[in-house]
Amino acid sequence: MQLLRLLEELGVVQGVRGAIIATADGALSGKGKNSLPEVTANDVAKTVRRMTVASATVGVPLQELLINFGAARMMVVPLRDDATVVVLLERDSAVSAVRNLLNAHLGEIRELLDAQGNDDDDDVAPEGDEVEDEIGRIMKGELGPVLDRIAHQYAIYVGRAGKSREEAGELMREQLREWLLCCNPSPYTLPLLVDGLGLTLNDSPTARGEFMEVVQNTIRNVPAGR
Repeated sequence: MQLLRLLEELGVVQGVRGAIIATADGALSGKGKNSLPEVTANDVAKTVRRMTVASATVGVPLQELLINFGAARMMVVPLRDDATVVVLLERDSAVSAVRNLLNAHLGEIRELLDAQGNDDDDDVAPEGDEVEDEIGRIMKGELGPVLDRIAHQYAIYVGRAGKSREEAGELMREQLREWLLCCNPSPYTLPLLVDGLGLTLNDSPTARGEFMEVVQNTIRNVPAGR
């Protein structure tokens, strides 16, 4: 597979500890000596996915990013909305070499991702299954009642914006997925879910304003310890 060969090529650069492509479905990683264990690769992919979703939510799409971890460094390079190259390397080396190699192959990587996406259109993504399971678990947990109330309020104002209850349900589910991908579900992160729901009503400013006012009262009354 060409994508894996490209990742393995990154892995042999002096100072590189590992390289993956983080996607909405998990991590693509090579099999070379500097490849990351599967569990670690998927954990890194989920973390980076949360970062990119959160960045896009606040209107600041992620650009190339270098994050220092003691003697190590993580280089994050977005490819498109749903895919990001992540390279783990020694802090004071390899950045220029990795950047040059990526710049030489970015177009090819994007084409390969597009081709792979077309091949996998009929497949069910494991990440999608995990998120759906997590949504079900949360809806049955302590946050379930407040999420049900938010969904009910949202459906009302989506209806006032001229859409059906079915569309409201689909949009709510989509925003729940994005919420779970970008952060841990808790009373403290509910405002991020609400902001995402509000953005879907931007075409109907009156409905959006009324929804935001009502739903803010709902989340304001959620106990912090829940």
